[in-house]
Amino acid sequence: MTAISRPLPKAVLWDLDGTLVNSDPLWTAAERECVISHGGTWTDAIADSLAGASLITCAQVLRSAGVPLTDDEIIPELVHSVVRKYGDSVPWVPGAVKLLAAFRDAGVPSVLVTGSPRVLAERVLAAAPEGAFIGCVTGDDDVRDKPDPEPYVRGASLANVEPGECVAFEDSATGLTSAIASGAYAVAVRAHARNPVPESADHITVDSLADVTISADRLTLTVSSTPRR
Repeated sequence: MTAISRPLPKAVLWDLDGTLVNSDPLWTAAERECVISHGGTWTDAIADSLAGASLITCAQVLRSAGVPLTDDEIIPELVHSVVRKYGDSVPWVPGAVKLLAAFRDAGVPSVLVTGSPRVLAERVLAAAPEGAFIGCVTGDDDVRDKPDPEPYVRGASLANVEPGECVAFEDSATGLTSAIASGAYAVAVRAHARNPVPESADHITVDSLADVTISADRLTLTVSSTPRR
């Protein structure tokens, strides 16, 4: 393990599912229920293939698994199911709320960058420490899906900074590809990922958000892989 210290970023860009909130099990359960209830066949390979996938991709995969519905029918069914599973709470990962508040207190704004629908993003924003988030980019917005860099480019623009001035936290290969291509300093978070991403020279990896700390004007990450840059 290595501690990397760097100046605070101008903004922090956050993936949602599996990074800030432990919602991937809820999505997996919703996808499985959708397939089985419509007479399809569910496998672990399907679950693995949906890590970091857009809702459109999810709908296409579920249809190939035997769900006889259109994208416009599958997506609302999945979203409504996950909203029900959230209930009245947000399943924050350990350390998330504390870190969001620490960035806020240090004057660093956060932006949510997610392929999930706005109804879920807004629930998370409402439950976050007051003033932590300044906006969000969601799957309902007119942007190309991850792994395209556009979601992260748009997220940085909401903070009026360049992506290269941001740190992006992600948990999937798809999301990391998007963040890295945007120019952001990419950090993979392993703890609650559906499929933990392999270590790479293109990003750094922390086991959990508890391995990220802020002191004075520095950001310190206790990492298990070191990037080239």
